[in-house]
Amino acid sequence: MSNSTYPKAKSLLFVSSIKPENFMPSFESEADAIILDLEDSVPSERKDEGRANVLRFCRDNAQYKFFVRVNDAQSPFFADDMKFLLELGLDKLHGVMLAKTEQKAHIESVINALGEIPLLLLIESALGVQNLPITASQPCAKQLAFGAFDMILDLGLRDGEGKDFMLNYVRTQMALASRINNLLPPINRVFPNTRDESRLKTNMELAYSMGFGGSLTFYPNQLAIINAIFTQGNNQIEWAKEILRLVELHKGETFSFEGNVVDIPMIKKAQGILERKY
Repeated sequence: MSNSTYPKAKSLLFVSSIKPENFMPSFESEADAIILDLEDSVPSERKDEGRANVLRFCRDNAQYKFFVRVNDAQSPFFADDMKFLLELGLDKLHGVMLAKTEQKAHIESVINALGEIPLLLLIESALGVQNLPITASQPCAKQLAFGAFDMILDLGLRDGEGKDFMLNYVRTQMALASRINNLLPPINRVFPNTRDESRLKTNMELAYSMGFGGSLTFYPNQLAIINAIFTQGNNQIEWAKEILRLVELHKGETFSFEGNVVDIPMIKKAQGILERKY
């Protein structure tokens, strides 16, 4: 399996496959990666239309790579999605986002249809959380993403502190499973309010502090904030490189950096950041 084109994306922008007028503006936006969507944003009777739009766009714009969110493995649309991806050509894809990933069998259904391909697993249910030790350990699993809307419905959550607690518990499990299985850092949920920049920042900063590497969004006006917050990870890498450069330069002598004495714990932190590359 080749992972050479799988992006370490801070911002992943969903684009409905039945809105082809949004395809080119999305690829020209600030988004690190585009997810052309065949699932929730596409009514049942328009799935074929969405697939045809993606095929047409790709044939006219072969330079672009992207993800496709396919319908879940138990849906009546899954088999047609797999046939469509083979027709499209897997070389066009960064990977496949699998909706409602809950079981090893769901992943095996994709692999049986397409062969080995990087998978971005969307975790959207209680069963999906419970089975993370299994699904996150599958060979083609590359990254986890948080599908909060369906999770809220599945758990019957109501607005309040309890809802936030439960969603953060899910984030915790995703972060742990990602680290245990050496996946890329998980991807945060879509934040639904397109106007409240303050709450958007708070949500993204929380996810960043929990070890998430980026976020999903449907809204181009959120991209600048998402990118700015998750770019802090790049700043950490530069900080770690500088620490280790100075350690070598000082040859075991104590020194200060940015007002702090550089000790063994700080050196280990820098080494850890660079070993994980995020």
